[in-house]
Amino acid sequence: MQRPAVTIEGLTVTLPIPGGVLTAVKDMSFSLKRGETLGIVGESGSGKSMTAHALMGLLPSAAQWTAERVELGGHNLLTMSQKALATEVRGREVGMIFQEPMTALNPVYSIGRQLAEGMTLHGGTARAAKARAIELLNAVGLPNPEERFNQYPHQFSGGQRQRIVIAMALMNEPDVLIADEPTTALDVTIQKQILDLLKDLQDRLGIAIILISHDFGVVANFTDRVMVMLKGEVVEQGATRQVVSDPQHDYTRRLIDSIPRPSGRIAQSKLRQPMITVEGVSRSYYVKRGLFGPVREIAAVNALSLTVGKGETLAVVGESGSGKSTLSRLILGLEAPDKGRITLDGVDVGQVPQLKRARVVQPIFQDPYGSLNPRMSVSEIIRRPLDIHGIGSKEERRQSVQAVMEQTGLTARFTHAYPNQMSGGQRQRVAIARALILRPEVVICDEPTSALDVSIQAQILSLLTELREELGLTLVLITHDLAIVEQMADRVVVMQNGKIVEEAHTDQLFAAPQQAYTKQLLASVPSLESISR
Repeated sequence: MQRPAVTIEGLTVTLPIPGGVLTAVKDMSFSLKRGETLGIVGESGSGKSMTAHALMGLLPSAAQWTAERVELGGHNLLTMSQKALATEVRGREVGMIFQEPMTALNPVYSIGRQLAEGMTLHGGTARAAKARAIELLNAVGLPNPEERFNQYPHQFSGGQRQRIVIAMALMNEPDVLIADEPTTALDVTIQKQILDLLKDLQDRLGIAIILISHDFGVVANFTDRVMVMLKGEVVEQGATRQVVSDPQHDYTRRLIDSIPRPSGRIAQSKLRQPMITVEGVSRSYYVKRGLFGPVREIAAVNALSLTVGKGETLAVVGESGSGKSTLSRLILGLEAPDKGRITLDGVDVGQVPQLKRARVVQPIFQDPYGSLNPRMSVSEIIRRPLDIHGIGSKEERRQSVQAVMEQTGLTARFTHAYPNQMSGGQRQRVAIARALILRPEVVICDEPTSALDVSIQAQILSLLTELREELGLTLVLITHDLAIVEQMADRVVVMQNGKIVEEAHTDQLFAAPQQAYTKQLLASVPSLESISR
């Protein structure tokens, strides 16, 4: 009988918190065979990532854990030292795709060095490591990997960094792969490529995969079995098809019901007064190949024009590197265009003082960890815009912070917490709360729910929709999640290589896309229906 690739029995993980102890994982047990894929789903803080970190031997130093049995292949992890874990298990027997690529990558080393290091540490040659790294960067869809091999993490978009982290986890072809939200920051075409790549690797090498995700569509189409976690406990598990089509636990049903659906979108097709106008805007970056190599121009945005009406929700979709995030920075005034002009309510963005501009337009960034000050508590982070603008008394500011925390699903226990004490989804809620507290006229949402589980995602989308209706809020929604686009957006702009290739009202674009690239995007979307039939 074949030995399971992974066996966990009675795993419990506790963490000290002010006033007591938090049980992050409670009495978890499961086994996973080679060639099998297990999906673990649940809200942020449910214990999904903590389970993976326990299996990797990467729990926080303050964490306490007990288990009757934790085995990976032929290794008993309960008796292994950290040195043995690092040299014999991590990176060789088991690889991990971490949730936040910017924190998983070292900012002072080139991506090529970081990829090659994972192989050379386990005995591979530098030449073989470089060849393997370029092969994998090609496989995960990173453009021009030979040219970009010596570039640094900050020179890549969020989706591109995620592809690099995936390639890093696959360098040594591990027997077990733990994928913690591996496609969160990826557009749907690359998401499909990555999942197809993982499935192909699994078929060829017989690896076992643990997929941690809040996306039931991805889990439904990729996994053999699924475990649903709530507050550290497994509340339901079974064959994926059975759990998706006939969930037994109320929490599982709530997760499935929270998935965005187009029926929730209210069509808005009336003519509106322009709020944002982009006229012939171009923005290029210049990169050098090697220390003495030639300088190469990358046109992130190329002669782009569009208009967003007051109170409208415009979705901007496209693959990573298509120019979506660059466009958002230009509208925010964080960068100046090389050519063209951008106006907010008729006023040139570059002519509006920074403080005044912040009262008009606010961002919700894709990477919450990178956009939050690690030395400030949650309440201080959210209150900071009010302090800068001198809005309200001390008590009024406290009440405003409390109200917006409640709106974004942050309980009072997070008031004095710091970003490093929160999960990825919880940090994203803080970023959203900070953007909303000034009640701006325009919100630029750059993947605002990519790190959120579906139930909180539904709350945030509902909140943004309510604010749009109540305040006439204008939303620019930059996302790879086409289910959210179909639910929320009035119009859709599809970008590719810095240009708009298609623009239409949402219902029209989803019903009859005109361009081959748009059709490819729509065909790549995973859904529950495909497995329920």
